[in-house]
Amino acid sequence: MVLPDHLRERFRAVPAIQGKGRFHAATLAPTPDISPPHTHRTPPHTRNTPYVAGPNAWPGRRGARTPGDVTAGTPTVGWMTAGDEQQQAVIKRAAEVLPADERVLGVYLIGSYATGAADRFSDVDVHLVVTDDSTEWYAEHWDDVLRELTGPTVWADRLPGLIGGLGITPNWLHVDLIIHPLAGFDRFQYDGVKVLFDRDGTLFPEGDIEPKGGRPAEPYWPAGAVHLFFYFLGNLVTVLGRDERVVGNQGVGVVRDQLVTLMLAERGVRRTSGAKRLNALLSEEQRATLEAVPAAGSDPADIIAANRYICREFITRGTALAERTGNPWPTAFVDATLKHLHNHFGTDFA
Repeated sequence: MVLPDHLRERFRAVPAIQGKGRFHAATLAPTPDISPPHTHRTPPHTRNTPYVAGPNAWPGRRGARTPGDVTAGTPTVGWMTAGDEQQQAVIKRAAEVLPADERVLGVYLIGSYATGAADRFSDVDVHLVVTDDSTEWYAEHWDDVLRELTGPTVWADRLPGLIGGLGITPNWLHVDLIIHPLAGFDRFQYDGVKVLFDRDGTLFPEGDIEPKGGRPAEPYWPAGAVHLFFYFLGNLVTVLGRDERVVGNQGVGVVRDQLVTLMLAERGVRRTSGAKRLNALLSEEQRATLEAVPAAGSDPADIIAANRYICREFITRGTALAERTGNPWPTAFVDATLKHLHNHFGTDFA
């Protein structure tokens, strides 16, 4: 199922926090000298907008190079194999290279390199805050900027609903680069932030944000996940009506993920540790509930049973959380969805 544009847009903008220059690179672990024997590399693919390779690569930088220059002496991280030198090289370059563009107002890390949970298998999650008028340029050239940090990539792709995307190097280092326009920046969006650069000192006035690490906090209302849950659930009629059993099986995971989001909101936990780390963020009761979701193969009866189980959990927890946080439960949408499901499958989901 494809998320409609109007729903994707709901998650793109968050309350604005106006953006003092302050480097926080000293907080990083020292990066060893990891320059490879040969550092000559071909510049990234250029577009009509004047992007060129090298540390002064894109508009807004002083002394930008001319198109076609090949940068010598630029660390290439794809060849490294030991420890987390690859990741540390990317972080070091992010702290040194990105602030040279005056349109970049802040650079920070989220994920395991912000929370202290990183190991040699960890991805690097680099986030930028940029001026509002440069958003369109970054939306077009995010992958060129990414390669300024990583060197060559074998694959790069946008992340839906975000400005930016992910890149994979020849040595399979995974780096995300996400861009936030100033008008849509929220420093409390993530649980755990390592600040590399803050041009005016007002994006992160107290510096790094310590992660709660799954520790319970004040519950909050995940309005987007609630509406998405019932949107995806209602599409079960279409999917099984077309006998799309593989898609139906995939849909169980989609609605379960919205239940996970609701459970985190119950505990006041904001997930930023990545898709491969979840246990520490859930209570034992929540984990047991998720692990008890009925197995669903390709049999429509099994797919329906899994969705019914998840739906009942979602409604029970969601209505309680709405009351606890003082938010409205979308009764009309929920009732319409449940009626739609009952009319087609002849069984109650609540």
